[in-house]
Amino acid sequence: MTAEDDEKIEGQTMHAHDHASLTTSPRPASTRHRHRHRPGDLNTWTWRRKQNLSYPSTHTPKKMKEEVSFSSSNASAVEGQTEDQTLARLSGDLYLPSSTTRQVPVIIVVAGSGPIDRDGNAKSMSFNTSNRFAEHVMRFLEPNVAPDSAGVYELVADVVGAVQFVSSHSRIDRKRVVILGHSEGAIILPEICKAVAESGLDPIFGAIFLAGFGEDLSGAMKLQRENILREVKEKTGLTGFLMRRFVTKDRLEKQYKDMMAKVNSDDRPDVISMYLGLVKQPARWFRDHQEYEARMSLANNIRCHVLAVTGKKDVQVRSFCQQEVAATLIPSAKSIEAHELENLTHVLRSMEGEPKIFSIKKDYVKMGKSPLDKDLLKIIDDWCDRVLQS
Repeated sequence: MTAEDDEKIEGQTMHAHDHASLTTSPRPASTRHRHRHRPGDLNTWTWRRKQNLSYPSTHTPKKMKEEVSFSSSNASAVEGQTEDQTLARLSGDLYLPSSTTRQVPVIIVVAGSGPIDRDGNAKSMSFNTSNRFAEHVMRFLEPNVAPDSAGVYELVADVVGAVQFVSSHSRIDRKRVVILGHSEGAIILPEICKAVAESGLDPIFGAIFLAGFGEDLSGAMKLQRENILREVKEKTGLTGFLMRRFVTKDRLEKQYKDMMAKVNSDDRPDVISMYLGLVKQPARWFRDHQEYEARMSLANNIRCHVLAVTGKKDVQVRSFCQQEVAATLIPSAKSIEAHELENLTHVLRSMEGEPKIFSIKKDYVKMGKSPLDKDLLKIIDDWCDRVLQS
């Protein structure tokens, strides 16, 4: 999204309804054994929405910056946590609308896994997935160093800590807290809702699932192996011949089984080494996902308003965003809105042509320079306009 796009979003009018946003970023899965990336950023997006969605205004509402500091949640609130893993202190700047002094809703953004920074950027690729949702960005001063035992429930505890913080903020309406999860953030969103409820806080008001609704890690990894095999089968010429000799279903399945055997070995390691020690994988994180019953958690823990969006050109997760399917997966939700967008990819941008696993890095680098999908933004915009005023 360009600076001009940011100005346009900032100039929207939400029928006189402002809201704030707190954006959290995860510890990258591939580096969790080394660095504990806390909820990352506080990105505030207090957008004012115009009914015609033409975003004509170039006026940027003034924001009030507040330096904030809070801790990850108490260990007793989150399954799988020990006390020494939950006491990290988080700090940054929170931006709130200066146009009103009344309490506003807040959206907490939980990003996906991988070696990404607080804006959703990887070392060689700039996505800006998290901060594209925000008008202003708050960066935590330093990522905290984690023990090797970092896992999924530390991220859950971090987000609960963020909910605890916003719930006690004088400018935030604690009864209208929305969690937006992207990729892994969407997969674990039900556990976040459960942990928030068990912590004694007000229940989560709304949940936005982007590229991960109804999915689990094993299902996503299976889909990616299937996509690799399909593309290998379609390859032509000498390249295709050689790939079909070395990239086979049996080899891919064996690699996965060998990795999971190390993950689940009797000594329950925190980290495992792959490829002659050249690659380290966070074993506890894999075990957490392996033991996580995503569908059961969805059915049991989602009792709020729900928006679920997945793209048909997402090659990394399966889509369960058909309205009828979504309704069966979250029977206790207050309301359900599900969308499958025709050209949307996993990085929340659109693309023409067919997505390919083997060109995914090149495609993502290119898409990272583009704005977030306008249809996705409009869907989120409309949903917030309706649900946050209900």
